Amino acid sequence: MKVTKDLAELCALLIDEIYGELPSRIFAVLLNRGRSSLGQLGQYTSMTPRQLRHGLAVLIQQNLLYYYIDNDTKTATYEANPEPAYNLIRTGKILEMVESAHGAPVKDVMQSLLLLGQTRVSDLKAAYEEKIKRSTEGAQHANSDLDMVDGEAPPAAKKANLPVKSARQLNSIICRLAEAELVDVVHGLTFASPEDIQKDVEERVTRVKFPGGVKGGKGKTEFEEAVAMELCKIRRESKSLKRKLEESGATAAKRRKLLNGGVTAVNGVNGDHDADGDPVLDPRQVIRVNYEKCLVELRNRRLVQFASEMIGDTSSYVYGVVLRQLTKKVSRCHTDPNMDIGDMGDEDGTRQPVVTTMEILDNLPTTIDPSNGLAKVARSRINKLSAEAVQPNPPDPNKIPFLGGGDDEDDDESDESDVEMNGKHESEDESDKDAKSGVNGTAGKVRFAEPARKEGRVDMLRQHLYLLAENRIPFIRQCANEQWTVDFTILVQHLREAELDAVIERTVGRQGLRLVRILRKNGKLDEKALPSISLMKKSDVQNKMLEMEIAGFVDIQEVPRDNSRTANRTIFLWYTDTDRCIHTLLNNTYKTATRCLQRLSVHRRKEKDVLLLTKRTDVKGREKDVMQKEYYDRFAKLLEVERKLLGHMMRMDEMVAVLRDY
Repeated sequence: MKVTKDLAELCALLIDEIYGELPSRIFAVLLNRGRSSLGQLGQYTSMTPRQLRHGLAVLIQQNLLYYYIDNDTKTATYEANPEPAYNLIRTGKILEMVESAHGAPVKDVMQSLLLLGQTRVSDLKAAYEEKIKRSTEGAQHANSDLDMVDGEAPPAAKKANLPVKSARQLNSIICRLAEAELVDVVHGLTFASPEDIQKDVEERVTRVKFPGGVKGGKGKTEFEEAVAMELCKIRRESKSLKRKLEESGATAAKRRKLLNGGVTAVNGVNGDHDADGDPVLDPRQVIRVNYEKCLVELRNRRLVQFASEMIGDTSSYVYGVVLRQLTKKVSRCHTDPNMDIGDMGDEDGTRQPVVTTMEILDNLPTTIDPSNGLAKVARSRINKLSAEAVQPNPPDPNKIPFLGGGDDEDDDESDESDVEMNGKHESEDESDKDAKSGVNGTAGKVRFAEPARKEGRVDMLRQHLYLLAENRIPFIRQCANEQWTVDFTILVQHLREAELDAVIERTVGRQGLRLVRILRKNGKLDEKALPSISLMKKSDVQNKMLEMEIAGFVDIQEVPRDNSRTANRTIFLWYTDTDRCIHTLLNNTYKTATRCLQRLSVHRRKEKDVLLLTKRTDVKGREKDVMQKEYYDRFAKLLEVERKLLGHMMRMDEMVAVLRDY
């Protein structure tokens, strides 16, 4: 991950916001100075060794550091890990995603793991058992003045109002998180930097398999494959808990079959199972949150939202089922060029997966009516040869323009309202009035109805899949008969295009967006040719191009015709560099998020006396009833400012995820 000055400042502020100033100062020094030892950190930060150990312990506990111990000198050096530091801003999104997919109890456990960092299973169970015990004792104490019924405690004292009710339920939740790869196992090389792991593996492979050195092109290929195999083995160690669950037959689907059949005793991880058929986990196992898999799930949610905007709600619901089935074995958004070569990616689930139509139908809830969102078109008007075209190979990203593509960029109105008008191109005659009420994008609400016949559901499901495949933006691809896949690289490029175009339109208006699209399609253009192509006045084009040049969306190249280099003998070519636009936009986004945190800190310092008052135990939770009106108004105003600033940061993070992480 490339760390710029703005990103380093943002990561340090995020750590300061959550864990305090001491870890933040150490992390900022490691980002600026690079790998450092304890003595060097003491010189850079002017802290005592005791303070440094406390700060380093917090950073290591939260997986924010890499460390390396030299075998000769027995000294440890530390290096900042910026990826989990930035992911702190996504804590709320991750918890929301987990709650919507798995429920409130799983969200509660995930929140505990995010707060604790890496933790042993035994420590997590002990914390929940203590919480359950305190809650039960509190409920019993609250109901102690009630009458006893037949010598038993009141019902409120029996059942605590907690998301996780017992240690058995906690064990089951951890198994579910491990199966979904949202939780990883911490092993010996978890805190080693990728560069150190790569270097050690290459030295070991060279010493064992190539003692005479790597010679020739064939030898180099064999060396790279051997290194990739070793790196994949190291990476798969973090999925050891999931593999044990699968080998023991303790996955969620198999547990449901066992429970339906009345059988709960199967060989598990430790040969022991609870009453729900879940294996009892090793209490010494150390686990942590897997941000890479969380990012895959967040990408799925964003793509479903994109499909809903482009086509409609019903097709986007089908698309969500497709993505959920495809990404079950996808562990990360980006492949690693050092590991995922040859057949290595197939073993780790990073290669392109495939899903069949019947699998999609089996996972589509029967309460969803797939006939909603489809136009009623006669069979004679459907070209099956075109609709059912199979594309076994994905498009080559190098042969496709990064942004734009084959759209008609010269049509002003259609270009400026692609998203708004997409899905509304059906015929407006009387025969289509009935179909119009259910077309995607117009009446785009998912309709729940009685389950239709399976044959009819299959046909209607295929129509939604063809609609997704034949759209201007290819959300899916039919790679074989009744088999579908998603080209995430091409799709994310279109998503970045939409995000970048939205920023350009908000900054310089629709005319500026039109000119950028023309340059994106045609490449470099002479300033004399732009007015005729864009159908705009020459003065308007010049003013708009200057405005966009200042904003950083376009640039100009001077090509002199002779050595005199005079203005009348020079060709001025306008062009747009998409990669540079994205880089500039990312840096501006980092700056904006940093200013939001700084402004929030200023507001909190101004209202320091009010915040100290709200931390009192007799005031917390009863601010409106206990505090004076003047103080409560100031507190409410501060909460409103905090809500707006944090909400703005969430929007900035969504842009960063689209432009960089997805």
